[in-house]
Amino acid sequence: MHKTKLARTLPFVLVLGLSATGVVVTAPVGQAEVISAAAMQVTKSGTFEKTISSSAFKMAVGMKTYEVKTDAMTHVMADGKSAKLTSLKKGDHVTVKGELEMGSIVATSVVAGM
Repeated sequence: MHKTKLARTLPFVLVLGLSATGVVVTAPVGQAEVISAAAMQVTKSGTFEKTISSSAFKMAVGMKTYEVKTDAMTHVMADGKSAKLTSLKKGDHVTVKGELEMGSIVATSVVAGM
């Protein structure tokens, strides 16, 4: 009975094993999904297309369009000065740094101008 209680109290167990190429770590499916869904850091430069909302806009990079999402932690600069997202205009050159998540960029910084 003690073994049964122990098995119930552990929500999951990581199994460590060695292979010819190194260490193999396996986790439950829910854990693996979190790891594979990790965001990728990107820097994209393109053209400001249009404002979607007070915290999002579309930008064109070559033939691709990205939705860029901002939040209270996003730094927005225009012509070397701190600015608001609403000051950006269609056709402005923008450089966005952030995390690519499901085709959208969650911006940490947006720089417009030069």
